[in-house]
Amino acid sequence: MLITTPAEQLLTGFPILETRCQYCKSTLGEGDPVSAYVVRYAGDDEWTIPHIYCRDCQSTITDPTLGATELLAEGHLGVTMDATTQRASLTLLEIERITKSAPEEGHVTL
Repeated sequence: MLITTPAEQLLTGFPILETRCQYCKSTLGEGDPVSAYVVRYAGDDEWTIPHIYCRDCQSTITDPTLGATELLAEGHLGVTMDATTQRASLTLLEIERITKSAPEEGHVTL
């Protein structure tokens, strides 16, 4: 079954594991505005966020990867609480803009 959803809905609440800007290495936390690089490779079912950037180091998708759907989402970090497990997670919230690169766009990476 194919399920479609807007990228903003998909990414809202997505857990952030890396808490440092990919470029300047500054520590990011709750309330900080960020850009998150989100990718899903052809054949994969799951999206990942391998990189986040502070607003000073905002990134763009300049060289799309062939065979990958890439998104650059702008929003801020927030803490989401799971009432059942009593665990808090740093998550991506209030997505403002999405830049997208489709799998058929881009270049082969080695």
